[in-house]
Amino acid sequence: MPQESSKWKWGPTTTWATAGIASLIWWPIAAQRSMERFVLMVWLSLASMMVGALIGFLFSSYGEESNNVGKIRDWLVGGITALTVANVSLIKNVLLVFTAGDGHIEFAYTVGAAVFYAGLGFFFMFFQRELILNVLLARSRAERDKLEGSKEAGQVIQQFLARLPPSLLTGVNEVGEIPDVNAKEQQQLKDLLYSADVEKFLQQADEVAVKGALDWDIVSKSAYIRYYRTYFEKDNRAGIDTAIEWVTRALNMNPLHVDLTMRYADLVGLKEDYLSASSILERLALREEAPILVRQWLGYYLRFLPDRLDDSIRYTQQYLSFFPNDSDPLFNIAYVYAYKYCYDPINDDQLDERRSKNRRLALSTLKQALLSQPSMAETVRSKWIEPGNAFECFSKDNEFRELVGMPNLTPATH
Repeated sequence: MPQESSKWKWGPTTTWATAGIASLIWWPIAAQRSMERFVLMVWLSLASMMVGALIGFLFSSYGEESNNVGKIRDWLVGGITALTVANVSLIKNVLLVFTAGDGHIEFAYTVGAAVFYAGLGFFFMFFQRELILNVLLARSRAERDKLEGSKEAGQVIQQFLARLPPSLLTGVNEVGEIPDVNAKEQQQLKDLLYSADVEKFLQQADEVAVKGALDWDIVSKSAYIRYYRTYFEKDNRAGIDTAIEWVTRALNMNPLHVDLTMRYADLVGLKEDYLSASSILERLALREEAPILVRQWLGYYLRFLPDRLDDSIRYTQQYLSFFPNDSDPLFNIAYVYAYKYCYDPINDDQLDERRSKNRRLALSTLKQALLSQPSMAETVRSKWIEPGNAFECFSKDNEFRELVGMPNLTPATH
């Protein structure tokens, strides 16, 4: 027994094929062996069908087209309504041009062909538009709007990256922690990510996500924008969760995407899950295509795990072996040595020796780093000496204070 889908069905294609075959049969009959009448009949039929199709096009205009062709349609309807007997005589004269001779029979052939094919053209275009073309047109316009929004979002990402301080790529997750970025520059960067075009794109992306019609272009751009917004929303847990959601979507579509894997680890780190962030990056570091920058990020996140401090230094030094002139990693190394000095958990006979060595390495590395980036001294003296931070116990160390631009303490104050 044949399947239901294989049964023959009457459809639009069958209708118009039948009309075409009927025309090929009728034209020779109407021509009555006259080549002149045959040619005139064919041309009149095709011209009438074209006029009917044009009218059908105007009456079936949809969406944006209504704004463009609406006036023409109104003019056409008004012209037909105002048609008088005098105007009808002009139409008759036009039709007589297509007759092959005199007499009522010739004129009847002409009028019949003109009316029939005009109506055929009208219904052909009208139903094709309503059933097929308008649907495709609506989809095409929706896709075009989506692509335009995606293009604008992509341009914003490129503009943002072009103006982003390089230090943000080395583990500093908050724009405000970089002294070289003043308030005006911070605001300009923020304005890019929160512009009307970006807001429109993200809203569109959320709507598409609800429908489930996601593609890589939308997901990846939305993921990057959400990620970069966390630079200005470090304390916004909802914003971080949203960014993680979109980056996860992107990685589900492309699990091997290196850059987004790094961004995902960074977002996990923003939630202070430094163990998971480090695990993600260590797995990524095993891949051949992983950039050396992964080791720099590992050096940053491992410094928050007391039992992985030596690994933090090791990964950072691996990065420095490729980029010895980069001073940013030196701050990570100084941070780790300072933490080991202040919070050494092992109380044994070698404690004083280890602490002395760690203090010396912390200060010497910090001094070397500040030679290239003296403006970072503000971050060190304002944030890194706060309770729980690596340089907390250096707050009364005059050598440290002199290094970061703080006034020395007098012995009495000590």
